[in-house]
Amino acid sequence: MKSRRIGLVFILSAILIVLSVTPLLISDSVQRAGIPVAQAATEPLLDLGPVPAFDLIDESGGPWSSKTLDGRIWVVDFFLTRCQGACPVMTRHMGGLHDYFKDNGNVRFISISVEPDKDTPEVLSAYAKQNKADTTRWKFLTGSLDEVHRMAGEQGFKVGVPDDPMQHSRRFMLVDAKGHLRGYYDGMEELSVRECAADIERLLKEQA
Repeated sequence: MKSRRIGLVFILSAILIVLSVTPLLISDSVQRAGIPVAQAATEPLLDLGPVPAFDLIDESGGPWSSKTLDGRIWVVDFFLTRCQGACPVMTRHMGGLHDYFKDNGNVRFISISVEPDKDTPEVLSAYAKQNKADTTRWKFLTGSLDEVHRMAGEQGFKVGVPDDPMQHSRRFMLVDAKGHLRGYYDGMEELSVRECAADIERLLKEQA
C-alpha cells in the first residue's frame, strides 16, 4: 500500500511539472514567432459599422489618406511615443502582429499619435526604426489634433478622448477590407492580441 502511495505521488508530481513548464514553452514560442494565432471563435464576427475616412501625415512627413487601405484588412491603435507605460507593450504586440503577417500584402497596421504636437514625422520615423517597423505595412501617423480626436471619439472608433494623452485607449481595433469595424482587443493582453490574429485570418479566408 505504501509503495502504491509513493508511486501515485511521483505520478502526480510529474503531471504538475509538465503543466507548470508548458506555459513557459508556449511563451517562448510567442517570443520567437511573433504572435501566434489563437483558436478561432465559432461565432461570426460582429459588424460594428463603417469607419469614416480620415487624412493625416505619416512618418515620412507626407500626406496620408485612409483611402489607401481600401480593400485591405487593418488594425489600428492610438499611442504616443513618450509613453513609458502601456505604449511599449502595445507597440510590441502590434509588432508581433506585423511580423506574423509580414508575408501577406492584404494586412496593414496603423498607429495614430494622440500627441501630434510632440510626435512630429521625424519623431515617428525614429520610433518606427527603433521598433523595426516596415513602414510600407505599418504606418505611424500624426496631424491635426481635431482629426485625431474625431477618429478616437464618437464619430470614429469610439474609444474616448481623454484630457490627458497618457490616458489614451489601450485597444486595438480591427477593420475589414470593406472599411467596417469588426472588433476590439486589449492591446496590453497577449491572449486578446492572439484572438485579433485569429480574427484577421478569418477575414482573410472570407476575402479569398
